[in-house]
Amino acid sequence: MKTFRKTGVVFLAAAAYVLTSCGGGSNINPDSKMSEVAGEMAGMKTYMIEYKSTVNAPEIKSVTKTVQFVDTENDRYAYFSESESNYMGQKQTDNSLMIMKDGYSYIINLKDKTGFKSKDGELEDDPTDVMMPEDDVTFRQMIEADGGKITGNEIFLGRDCIVVEITQADDSEEPQLTKMWYYKGIMLKMQNSSVTMEAVKFEENANIPADKFEVPADINMSEIPGF
Repeated sequence: MKTFRKTGVVFLAAAAYVLTSCGGGSNINPDSKMSEVAGEMAGMKTYMIEYKSTVNAPEIKSVTKTVQFVDTENDRYAYFSESESNYMGQKQTDNSLMIMKDGYSYIINLKDKTGFKSKDGELEDDPTDVMMPEDDVTFRQMIEADGGKITGNEIFLGRDCIVVEITQADDSEEPQLTKMWYYKGIMLKMQNSSVTMEAVKFEENANIPADKFEVPADINMSEIPGF
């Protein structure tokens, strides 16, 4: 599914990186420069966010739980994902963990207890690369350059969020409207006709246990050699 791949990869990446800010006592607006946004984000040293995502399309049905632990103060991140899907009658479950810390990334399959370790920069096609704009670019400019528009503000999960709408072609090459809610650079909700991804729990400046950033002891890890 082309549309699902776009939203599942790019927008999950966007949820973990600084894009913009809104509401909640913020001084940032859609026309703020990214350098100003970075300063605004400095006040939120950690956060935990849990998402529920559903896909309801003719060829695939799925439900995914994703929990992100972000510690920007210590430059470490952990992403847990658990999903159930039915693709053209074939049922599948997945359970994965990604940890980034100390200059390394750990990609772990929790089902088969395997994983690999890679030095940052060695993995190809990092989806977050496309999400890092120049400091003097505003969020509005980013959105409009991609064919989208900012429609205003709405409250979601108790936060005052900037709402973005963008139209992209679906698998049938028909136009599909996607709506997104952003708060302090974090996408709290994304919805279109086949995919819904929304935060169900969000803690700013969360007290994250150190073991959330540790590889489980029962995982058989392999290391990708440096290039």
